[in-house]
Amino acid sequence: MKSWKMVLRRSKYILNVRLIGKVAVALASVMCYCEFLHYYIVLFQCHWPELDPKLTVQDIKNDAGPLRVMVLADTHLLGTRNGHWFDKLRREWQMHRAFQSSITLHDPDLVIFLGDLFDEGKWCKPSEFAEYVQRFHDLFRTPEKTDVLVAVGNHDVGFHYSLNPY
Repeated sequence: MKSWKMVLRRSKYILNVRLIGKVAVALASVMCYCEFLHYYIVLFQCHWPELDPKLTVQDIKNDAGPLRVMVLADTHLLGTRNGHWFDKLRREWQMHRAFQSSITLHDPDLVIFLGDLFDEGKWCKPSEFAEYVQRFHDLFRTPEKTDVLVAVGNHDVGFHYSLNPY
């Protein structure tokens, strides 16, 4: 009798370990897809517009070729005052992954940021603003060959009636 009870306990233990293993693999697969692969799958469906068929190879060599430009606006990186740390972490991770995936797949020649990079420019001291800028550069890294233009938005330096002279 004891031996059958031990066998049943052991088989239940093995089944539980296998179930936990399967659940762990399933969760890891879902996380990998949602946090990494999904960006590539979606962005892989995007393409640059086709070139004008009238352009010749000579035109392209003479620098009449296409200029690939990526334009982003209103990233609104959260600051220390108004945002919750988890919301900040999640948003910034998604922006970083989407941007880096797009840079990898589409390799633009120029990236333009159209202002409102930050959300709390009205209250920033110079040291805090420098941290904001560093965080922006960490999240939106580009290859050396890619040019970057950044325009200042109202949230970067204040808000409408309350601009920061810094």
